[in-house]
Amino acid sequence: MDVTKWLKSTFSQERIPEWQCPNCKSGKLILVNEKFHFEETAQSLSYHDQDEWEPEFICYIFCGLLTCPNCGEHISFLGKGNVEHDQYYDQFRDEYHEEYNNIFEPSWFNPPLELFRINTECPKEIKNEIIESFSLFWSDLPSCANKIRTSIEMLMNQQKVKTTIIQSGKRRLLSLHRRIEEFKAVNSEIADYLLAIKWIGNIGSHPGKLEKIDILETYELLEFSLDKLFDNKETKMKKLSKEIIKRKGVRKRKKI
Repeated sequence: MDVTKWLKSTFSQERIPEWQCPNCKSGKLILVNEKFHFEETAQSLSYHDQDEWEPEFICYIFCGLLTCPNCGEHISFLGKGNVEHDQYYDQFRDEYHEEYNNIFEPSWFNPPLELFRINTECPKEIKNEIIESFSLFWSDLPSCANKIRTSIEMLMNQQKVKTTIIQSGKRRLLSLHRRIEEFKAVNSEIADYLLAIKWIGNIGSHPGKLEKIDILETYELLEFSLDKLFDNKETKMKKLSKEIIKRKGVRKRKKI
């Protein structure tokens, strides 16, 4: 996962970030210019009559369409925009230049862009929860963190980590923290990663400040954890080597 790629989300009609197609996972999305529409907000328009008004006060809303040249998928998106003032010195002409550019920032994609590639062996319900978190990344970081936390709870269920414990003769629910601690007996390395993810998820439910980099680093941990848990290549290799060692040569195969 390339964290730096997702930290910059602003774009212009002339140039957009290298957003990957969520359908084919390989094509780079392009903007359909004739389907891109933006308007200045009513509040922004009301400021024009003020004496101190400047173009940088402008606020836009936009909606548009992206397409994948590889598979033909279409993605709708919307968000906000503003005007940026840029000035520079042309040393060859010995003069200053200034220009105003429209800059936009997305707050929603449909279908959501995949911020990291989810392991293909990951159960569908967990994958769907993570994809829902992707859709919230652009507009609601606390809710995004909550969705990630929920995906960890679902992962603990999938790993068959117990949900309750008998205490003082009564059955009590285990917190997610306790369940991850229980999982340490099975996989201590991954449990530590999941515990770190849980702490970020907690911030989504309690007062605290989250930034995009916090979520992106959490996604890094989640991607690595899912690959470790569901990549069965290592398991296959262990089984293959055991069979060859057991037979002291070519292993038994099914007839094709």
